[in-house]
Amino acid sequence: MRVKAGLGIIGALVAAALVAASTPASALPAAAAVVAVVTDPADGVPRTDPVPLYDDYQALADPGASAAGYFQPYWYDTQGRHIQAHGGQIVTTQENGQTVYYWYGEDRTNGYYGSPGVAVYRSTDTYNWENLGDALRGVSDNAELTTDPYFVDLYGTLDGAGQPKTDLVQSLSYYLNTDQNWTYSAIFERPKVLYNAKTGKWVMWWHADGRTSAGGSMYARSMAAVAVADSPAGPFKMTGAYRMYNRSNYQACTTSAVPGQARDMTVFQDADGTAYIVYSSEENNSLYVSKLNEDYTNVEHTTTTDPVRTGSFGGSASYTFQYSESGQYPHLFADGTADAPVRGTDFQIVKECGHLEAPAMFTHGGKYYVLASGATSWAPNPQTYYSADDILGGWIRGVQSGDAYENVSYSSIPEGGDGLLSVGDVRRTTFGSQSTNVLTLGDGKYVYMGDRWNEGKSDSTYVWLPITVAANGVLEMRNPATEDPARWGSGWGPSYWDDKGVGGKIWSVSDAAIPSAVRLGATPAKALPATLPVTVDGQTHDVAVTWDASFTALGSATITGILAGDADFGPGRRVTRTVDVWDYGVTNLAPGAAVTASSRSDLARTVVDLNVKGKGWDDWLSGGVYPKSSWLAFDWTSTQRPRTILVHTYRDGTASWPSTVKVQYKANGAWVDTQVSATLDQTATVAPVATLDVSSLPATTGIRVQLQTATNVWQSISEVQIWGDASQGGNVCRVPGASVSASFSQTDYSAFPATNACDGSTSTPWSTWAIAGGPNPVTFTLLPGTAYEVSSVAFTNGEGSPKTVGVRYRGVDGVWRDTSATAAPIAAAGTQTTVGFTPVVATAVRLTFATPSTYLKIPEISVMGTLAAAPPALPVVEASVEQRCAAGKVVLVTSVTNTDDTVLAVDVSSPFGAKSFTAVQPGKTVSVASTTKQAQVAAGSIQVTAADGSGTSTSQVAYPAKSCG
Repeated sequence: MRVKAGLGIIGALVAAALVAASTPASALPAAAAVVAVVTDPADGVPRTDPVPLYDDYQALADPGASAAGYFQPYWYDTQGRHIQAHGGQIVTTQENGQTVYYWYGEDRTNGYYGSPGVAVYRSTDTYNWENLGDALRGVSDNAELTTDPYFVDLYGTLDGAGQPKTDLVQSLSYYLNTDQNWTYSAIFERPKVLYNAKTGKWVMWWHADGRTSAGGSMYARSMAAVAVADSPAGPFKMTGAYRMYNRSNYQACTTSAVPGQARDMTVFQDADGTAYIVYSSEENNSLYVSKLNEDYTNVEHTTTTDPVRTGSFGGSASYTFQYSESGQYPHLFADGTADAPVRGTDFQIVKECGHLEAPAMFTHGGKYYVLASGATSWAPNPQTYYSADDILGGWIRGVQSGDAYENVSYSSIPEGGDGLLSVGDVRRTTFGSQSTNVLTLGDGKYVYMGDRWNEGKSDSTYVWLPITVAANGVLEMRNPATEDPARWGSGWGPSYWDDKGVGGKIWSVSDAAIPSAVRLGATPAKALPATLPVTVDGQTHDVAVTWDASFTALGSATITGILAGDADFGPGRRVTRTVDVWDYGVTNLAPGAAVTASSRSDLARTVVDLNVKGKGWDDWLSGGVYPKSSWLAFDWTSTQRPRTILVHTYRDGTASWPSTVKVQYKANGAWVDTQVSATLDQTATVAPVATLDVSSLPATTGIRVQLQTATNVWQSISEVQIWGDASQGGNVCRVPGASVSASFSQTDYSAFPATNACDGSTSTPWSTWAIAGGPNPVTFTLLPGTAYEVSSVAFTNGEGSPKTVGVRYRGVDGVWRDTSATAAPIAAAGTQTTVGFTPVVATAVRLTFATPSTYLKIPEISVMGTLAAAPPALPVVEASVEQRCAAGKVVLVTSVTNTDDTVLAVDVSSPFGAKSFTAVQPGKTVSVASTTKQAQVAAGSIQVTAADGSGTSTSQVAYPAKSCG
């Protein structure tokens, strides 16, 4: 951020006035000629002098609502006054060939009550904003409507004799009088504006609420009001205040819902000019989108009678519930009557019974998106989003239909889960904000506009953050200041997207192209592909990819591929996946143990659910008691040989993890102390992981992790991994470290999960029965933790009549393949089915059951196998490709370095030729220059093969597109 040198507030006002005065009116759009309003220096709104000149969006932190600097930074207008455009929206327009932005929002100068109206600011860069005053004005006394020329001229509140039009004045006051002490005090919230090219009018909608009785709730009305103007700066004249469309069973989520409620809202204008209003209804339980009429001032299906009710509020018969200058009121219910709205044609429900508010809608690549906040009053929460291919069609959470997070509470979606907007939001507060709008700066460049509410006070601040669109249309919002402090610690701007792969379309990458398991110690260049098949508009082509990955620790690893640019996208699209990192003969013994805890035993097994990022167990006790010394114990029925223990902690609001972790083992039924321990930094900003080397301990039937803290915190553990020697074989479904899952399991009446099929008990089956009928097919997946050679599967189905079963396996390269058993028939109920196949070395096994119009119920599944031995080490080389131009043609120069300790034979093969080297000495580098004879080449890869007599390794080295002319 820059600050104008020597230009104070008065100087800024004088300069603005001189510019406006010296510019011919004909050279300016009507709105641009408006001089910034002069405000009262004693109005209580934060101010600064000299006036800042911004050249980026300000960096922000989320220290928590109780922190002293939480409501920072302020955003000062061209007069040095904190901007008052809360809950607002930006409209982008053209004036005399220049792009101009108008920012509308709640004027909170007086705080929550007594709002002066809806403010409007003007900018040409979205950083520096000129205050044009209130585009829609409210009143603090009903008399203003008949004495202030502004209102008299705008609404015509006096008759020909100069007398008040009583009915009109009373109706207007009901929606415009914001005086806290008035019986029917009104509030303006979430104003949004559209420009209607057909009518030449600017149309404003807002959440119009307030009391309906003396001392009543400020949210009793639940209405959407509309106003029109000839200029973006106003004045806007209110022409209606309405309840909106509802389904006929509007009380399906709560019996307290009243007809047609419209609270938090936004508007959206599609590319064809059609406009929509999005609103929270049914007591904030359901989120609607409804089509507006051609002039944007009402819905299309209307009636001449107020369908909510007529009559009085309080003792006056002069107040009707809805207001309509035209005499047309929305036909509220989709009840099948004449001219009733139809769901899917006139309106749609984005989410039923989701308890959402603060919607913000935008579109990308032909897909519609709605961001939404949970309804938690002023407190921020982890926001979710929904998408649709048809704005009045079916909406889904995130972009994956029917996934595990489709119908859970927004607050239950974990980091990376489909439908969670924010990435790296450690406090799960959407970085301390609530959505209000999405500003589009260009294809793929979207700015989240949010409010950090201080209970509606004028010092409430703004949170503007970039949204990127990932594979399949997934939305990701990060805080640049914490994502990369070196680059964005002092602010960010459109250059943020320069390396984010910006484009205007939806793209996808098949999971089959990326291994789902990688051996410990593998190099990304050898374990991961050099190109990925990317699909856009139904067409698939290979794009070079660079990987950010490390396979130096067992367990799950997050890998990120950075795609090269192409005709549709800039460089930097990210492909993120989670892979299993495994090794021969080693497995995580913790999931196979009986887990107990010093307290909260019901949460003990959450530390072995294979989710190292989610919440797990903590030693919380009621009454504010901090145990300070707690434990987690892991017991096995047979002797195990642990080697390494990893204790993953998590942040539960504050730094809530132990300061010391110690290890005990069990011998002859008693716990034995050891010298193995780790110290954790309780001031760290990222939850730490304790690594404990227990390879010197004897074989044991139990491990106990002692947790101690020197401070008053509850100790929070997300996951405990105990890596040790794997079982030699047998039923791989039952070996320590094995885990199983299914695509579907019975939950109706009783739960019969997939884990029942591997618990050693024939009385606890896995079932796929469902009241509404189970899916077809269903899959059962076994992850043994390491590699086993398997050759048969056996089970006895007890109920239902599944037809066939196919067996697939994941090889040591992490790729899924069919075994020789692709559709084996299943025996009749009560008879064992045994399926044999050609032996394979597998890191996972998947059974696919055909269950057309039926289900299955299997007590136990047996997958017989023996522990696989590690193969000899393969030759190791490092290779790179450099692109040069020679005589206007592209030349590819491939360099290969022998990083092994033995002599290697190296082959280099490209689309433009091949060359072999029979004896490359250790540490030596060989190079191959391949002349393409082309002025430009597409992205591709070069294959490098190295052999040492005992084995051969092959890798692909990617190169980007190149042009020499």
